[in-house]
Amino acid sequence: MQIPGISDLLDKGTLPNSLLLLTGPAGVGKSMYCKQFFVEGLLKGDYCIYLSSSVSEKQFRSMFNNIETSKVLQNSRLINPYLFSHASNSNESISLSHHRNRESELINKLYSALEEIRSNIKAINDMRQEIVGRAYDSSRISEFRLVIDSLTHLILVFGENAVLQFVTELSFLLKEYEAAAIFTLTLPTSNDFIASTLGSILDGTMEMKLEDQYGSLNRSIRLLSIKGIHHNPSWINFTMAKDGSIVFDNQSNLKCMLCGRAIKGSPIIYSEFSFDTETCIDTYRKLVGVYGANVSEIGLPSEITSVNFFFIDIVGLSDPLLSVKKQIEKIEVLNNLISICDAFRKTPRDKKIVLPTGDGMAIGFLLNPELPLQLSMQLHRELRKYNSNYNKSGDAIEIGVRIGLSSGPVFIVNDINNNQNVWGPGIILARRVMDMGDNLHILLADTLARELITLKDEYRIIINPIADYQIKHGQTVKLYSAYSQDFGNSKIPVRVSEYITRKNSIAGE
Repeated sequence: MQIPGISDLLDKGTLPNSLLLLTGPAGVGKSMYCKQFFVEGLLKGDYCIYLSSSVSEKQFRSMFNNIETSKVLQNSRLINPYLFSHASNSNESISLSHHRNRESELINKLYSALEEIRSNIKAINDMRQEIVGRAYDSSRISEFRLVIDSLTHLILVFGENAVLQFVTELSFLLKEYEAAAIFTLTLPTSNDFIASTLGSILDGTMEMKLEDQYGSLNRSIRLLSIKGIHHNPSWINFTMAKDGSIVFDNQSNLKCMLCGRAIKGSPIIYSEFSFDTETCIDTYRKLVGVYGANVSEIGLPSEITSVNFFFIDIVGLSDPLLSVKKQIEKIEVLNNLISICDAFRKTPRDKKIVLPTGDGMAIGFLLNPELPLQLSMQLHRELRKYNSNYNKSGDAIEIGVRIGLSSGPVFIVNDINNNQNVWGPGIILARRVMDMGDNLHILLADTLARELITLKDEYRIIINPIADYQIKHGQTVKLYSAYSQDFGNSKIPVRVSEYITRKNSIAGE
């Protein structure tokens, strides 16, 4: 059985096709791990079923939009038990007479889903037998993979007893056809009996944990136990790549020539050097334009780093009616408000870069991608309190700000005064995103927005797509805006709205 990171998780030997329980807290990456297991199966040619009571068909297709459409359509299936219409089930192994009608209907939905899985497995098995009978190359034989994400949601909808019986019967079916499967369960649960019972039904258990170390989220995973195999479990660190994939610390010895990160999968070769993304190649081209073709000799990996940027400026600071004294006062107030925000105050000095820009500042966080957004939300709350005092008294000066957030590689350089400075796509994009906003906008570039949305459910609610916007040099950026009742600006920025109007007008001509 090929699961993501198997060479690191299993100390020796191989893992037969098994039914694995994947546990861990919310937001640790269980869904992303299942997605990678699912995608690797599709690319291998396996037939894959994704069972979830919280995912629609449209959401399912969008999860795998980077896979060839034909592979998703032909080799996979979404089964949502909750969406099955109520129908009598001839295979009722438990008496429903003492249940209410609603409970009976839900149990029937689960059995309908079980029968749907059974028919799919049988069809795949018949195809496998036909291939063997025709003496085809055995590598063409499709295997079967199943993901249930999540058992927690199934239990919430259908109840503990019904789900345990469903998993028990499903496990017998999957083992009969030597299928591989992953079941996710969010811990801690309200009932420890659930996790222990599932562990006894399935073949093995994997655990994920999430720790906050010095302001950085640290993720790790281990294969806790597997039936029939002697195994010494150990924690393996992993990170979440910007495309949502799981990257294990020991997975690759090949590093990107520019940013120094370990390259997952096949490297991108340019000018005989290996890179991990097109963004790094683009930065390298720009550096060659500045420093010449021998740029590779100046030790780039130690001077290039990926940074999460918070870029802010004060709205209307250049107003000629505003005195220099008032301008300076606004800058000082903004600096003080930022300094008391936890996201800034609790981040160690060596883990952030602070660059004053005259009418604002750029702050680069070297570790946690959440910090720019957290700082934006905290600052808006502080500004609201400060500006409310302005409305009560003429002593304070009302302050409006706009914020742009992005992430990406930057090149650490020394300026003419020998002070450390940064340059590169990460900070440039944050500035351009900020420039599109109006007062109280918190705008995000797509790379950082997608990373945060996959990280926590709460970010899915507050981070909203706006539009595709073309910035300098023909580069198109998908813009997102973060807002709620406590922070941000829910209106579309004026510049973006005008751009959309012009674009639609040209398209209609």
